[in-house]
Amino acid sequence: MSLFFAAAEALIADYLNGRTLPEAVHKAVVLAARTRLLHGEEPVLDEALCSDIDREANEPIPSSAKGIRAGL
Repeated sequence: MSLFFAAAEALIADYLNGRTLPEAVHKAVVLAARTRLLHGEEPVLDEALCSDIDREANEPIPSSAKGIRAGL
């Protein structure tokens, strides 16, 4: 895995903050972020890309202490 790809993955994961994306969308936004990093474009996560991510992101499943203890 290239450094730019790893950096793009980290940026997307940080922006998602626990949310998830469908696999195809995740790959597309990581590649878009990687391309922007390679070309030195700023901001890497521009408004359009963030809007796309927000539109497609699934909220994390809330966890509770009871559910964790029960193995849920």
